[in-house]
Amino acid sequence: MRKRLDWLDIGKGLGMLLVMLGHADIPALLKTYIYTFHMPLFFFLSGYLYNKDKFPNLKVFLIRRTKSLILPYLSFSLIAYLWFLLLNHLGLVSYENNLFTPLIGSLIAIRKSIWTVHTGALWFVACLFCTELLFYFIAKMGRTKLTIGILLLVSSAAGCIYNKTVGQPLPWNLDVALISVGFYGGGYLYKEYNKRFEIFNHLKTFVLLFIVNILIGYLNYALTGERVDFYNSSLGNIGLFYLSAFSGIGAFVILIKHLKKNRFLQYIGKNSFIYLAFHQKIVFFIFSLMIQKSVLNIETISDYPIVEGLIYTLITVVILIPAVYAINHYFPFMLGKTTRKGSRELSLSTNI
Repeated sequence: MRKRLDWLDIGKGLGMLLVMLGHADIPALLKTYIYTFHMPLFFFLSGYLYNKDKFPNLKVFLIRRTKSLILPYLSFSLIAYLWFLLLNHLGLVSYENNLFTPLIGSLIAIRKSIWTVHTGALWFVACLFCTELLFYFIAKMGRTKLTIGILLLVSSAAGCIYNKTVGQPLPWNLDVALISVGFYGGGYLYKEYNKRFEIFNHLKTFVLLFIVNILIGYLNYALTGERVDFYNSSLGNIGLFYLSAFSGIGAFVILIKHLKKNRFLQYIGKNSFIYLAFHQKIVFFIFSLMIQKSVLNIETISDYPIVEGLIYTLITVVILIPAVYAINHYFPFMLGKTTRKGSRELSLSTNI
């Protein structure tokens, strides 16, 4: 089973590198390209791993997902909160509200608000839980794949309408989940029809989808002035958004299926949860602070943002290796696991 899904670990690893690179100070055009598909990609890969036979009823689903998603989310949110308190005490961040607000905010999980100033990219985990919960109900109601597809379209349409008419983040990022469930379900249906899709698994299709992704993605940005960004509720033109996202996902899947086994990417993929939790608000913040205080002198590369972004990303991967080791071996409960062996398997897609 693991060998057959090596490409998924590689995909999650490469996808996480794109997430970290996207959070660095890189050229706007490159960031625009990455954002066209990198978040939809993670929902797609998670959906590929969904197995409805593992969830005979809602109680089983909630118990398993609370253990694999909610408990890790709350564990890492607590660490993020303690880090936030330290920074506030040292005068490195400015926060005018009650300091207990972010602690309660982890439970409310409304991104881009005073409630979640500390959690950073962890918004994705809360959103993934709601996305999986939505898909659980869709899979239960849809007795055929056609019905599931129709329900996914209905949910996506509802999410897009809300996004364009209201646009305010909802608790646990339910507003994004209404949209992301379409990508999650897309991953599930891709697995169900995998043999049919294999005829497109060649480099010519990759080139075509890659070109479509770039052209449509930049066209969306040029016409609307909006860069696709789930966190900021920004999609641009809905039709162009979906076309660019799915073409990007398609190109990416073909690419990672043609890559040889890569232990570096698989390592990041298997530990993607930890990298997601720590890279933005902790490691990147420390980098920025050290540069600001002239502890790090990178003036020679500051004129080359892409190089600086790559250095940020690669150094982060290395710096967090001790944290990955410590959490997997000594604090597996933070990952919703009770054994060291089990913790080695946890990543952002926890459906294996």
